[in-house]
Amino acid sequence: MGILTVNKKNFGTLSDGREVSLYTVSNGAMSFSASDYGCTLTSINLPESRNSISNGKTVDVLLGFSTLEGWILDGSCFGTGVGRFANRIGGCSFTLDGKKYQLDDNDFGRTLHGGFDRWEKMLWDSRIVSTENGLGVEFHRTSPDGEQNFPGNVEIFQTYTLSEDNALCIEYRATTDKATPLNVTNHAYFNLKGYNGGSVRDQEMWFDCDHVLEIGDDHIPTGRLIDVTSTAFDFRTPKLLGRDIESVAPGYDHFFCARDYSGDGSLKELCRVKDPKSGRKMTVKTTQPGIQLYTANFINGIRGKNGFVYQDQGAFCLEAQGYPDAPNKPDFPSTILRPGENYHQATKYCFEF
Repeated sequence: MGILTVNKKNFGTLSDGREVSLYTVSNGAMSFSASDYGCTLTSINLPESRNSISNGKTVDVLLGFSTLEGWILDGSCFGTGVGRFANRIGGCSFTLDGKKYQLDDNDFGRTLHGGFDRWEKMLWDSRIVSTENGLGVEFHRTSPDGEQNFPGNVEIFQTYTLSEDNALCIEYRATTDKATPLNVTNHAYFNLKGYNGGSVRDQEMWFDCDHVLEIGDDHIPTGRLIDVTSTAFDFRTPKLLGRDIESVAPGYDHFFCARDYSGDGSLKELCRVKDPKSGRKMTVKTTQPGIQLYTANFINGIRGKNGFVYQDQGAFCLEAQGYPDAPNKPDFPSTILRPGENYHQATKYCFEF
């Protein structure tokens, strides 16, 4: 692998005249691109084969769009940064320190990914950075008190870096001046065959998780953890994503709980994925208490990169995050950030090819 490099170029212009930037970070073998519009991962390019590292032939394993306009119009969070609260909050409300906060109803009686005023539709400040995790770009903004009806002025940084050994690291740091729920993730849609590779049912997946969260018909956790033994959620022995997917139709959209989560900020390997045909592999390590597995169950007909039309289950998302609906579930690991505390989470996507 070569020297780490980063390139910045114009990605387009918003209706108010503000320019959007696109950063591409490479280590000579693989690269990723990310935009300051929504802290969006727009591509991850891996070698077409081990023999193609030197000739530059690559495969983009991330679904998305070819132009900025696609992300402006889209509502499916392709590769975007999600906050203040990723996933769902039941009843569109929570109570914190005796005060009830009413949130947006943007998901049939639930609040999904923060509500209507999405972080993914905002232009962030950005700069090139070098960290212990590699070279990349830092995105920053202050989410004002009352944004999405959440309390507190939250200063938030999202940093995307690439290492020489093919690890894409996403770090989240934040502070607040009022107690507030905070649960930030990235919503990348992966297909290790390539964005135009079709169904991911033939991708092999492993989870180091003994439990998933039970959800009701409203997709809100009941508070109960389900033992994965003898269920469709048991990935402790690697298996194809499609083997049991019919029993959880229309597909997986479930939270896998990290075994022996300590909350000490250490990275824990929770998931591995392999494309048997190409041999490409991805390992997910995170400080978070679990991962939401979503098999892209509602993307059918979306026209994406180079005009390719996506199909349901044409990707998988591995959204490392806090427990969904945690503000309403006191037994769940806390997602409350208070003044004087520092929010710090990290997730690494480590690639082999």
